[in-house]
Amino acid sequence: MIRTLVVYSSKYGSTRDAANIISLINGPAMYCSVDEFKPEYKEFENIVIGSPLIQEKLESSIIEFAKNNRNWLKEKPVSLFCTCLDKNGGLDQLRSLEKLIGIKAVSMKALGGRLIIDKLDETDLELIKKFLALVNLPFEDMDFYKEEEIIEYSMKLKYLAEKIIVPVEHDKLKIVIDEFLSSHNTCTVATCHLDSVRSTPIEYNYYNGFLYLLTEGGEKFAKLLLNKNVSVSVYEDFNGMNNLKGMQITGHALLIDDNNEEFNSVLEFKGLNVEFIKSMPIKMNMVKIVPDKIEFLNSQFKNDGYDAKQIYNY
Repeated sequence: MIRTLVVYSSKYGSTRDAANIISLINGPAMYCSVDEFKPEYKEFENIVIGSPLIQEKLESSIIEFAKNNRNWLKEKPVSLFCTCLDKNGGLDQLRSLEKLIGIKAVSMKALGGRLIIDKLDETDLELIKKFLALVNLPFEDMDFYKEEEIIEYSMKLKYLAEKIIVPVEHDKLKIVIDEFLSSHNTCTVATCHLDSVRSTPIEYNYYNGFLYLLTEGGEKFAKLLLNKNVSVSVYEDFNGMNNLKGMQITGHALLIDDNNEEFNSVLEFKGLNVEFIKSMPIKMNMVKIVPDKIEFLNSQFKNDGYDAKQIYNY
């Protein structure tokens, strides 16, 4: 699996908080300050470097880290970010860092930062007074730090990291996915709308590349009728790190009308009598899950020389 290392410098906490969020979303990951960096972290496959912008400059400790480690950083995919009040200035500084390391960064992002007057040390307090007077800005707290912005950027980094996975051949991966889904019959379907989330364990049938659920109804439909997007999990019991098998399916749900021939075909595939199902005293509903993306964690892939986590996009 692709491991992400987030190395940061942080004077007043904003960059550390951002590094933590990036690490959480891009797990398996580790985040550490430049002072906490260990030689074994050089083995991580994906690197993210972050710094605050202090007086329009990146922290000196990040500059030193880049100078001292650029030989091995050049061999890795590296993304750069900073927290700042001036995003244009932040991007300029990240471009300078990119040039210093001698790389073409996978991604660069200037994130909103904070200026909390009461937290400044004496040196920074005097410098910020002069700076704000110079650019004609009021001497007051400023807070441009947005957790939503950091989460959005973290998801972008996750997507970019997926591109460095050693992939199983597309057709071969599809065969393994089909075999796994065909050999199981129970999944967990997550549905949501606004702040309401529902997770439903339910039997499924894998037929013609789709998952079909036959259900009498329930609260999940309160979400599905408003939001067709679903997340589906199919997995085996955990019995050791060398035998992991679990799948996350991102897709959307469709309701299949019982007058549709597809409804009848699925019932026949399940070995059910169509007329009996339609004559039941309660209505049976059919949900079709259309996969858009499958993330398959399978230890066997690693044994065959690939990354254990594989991604199949439809």
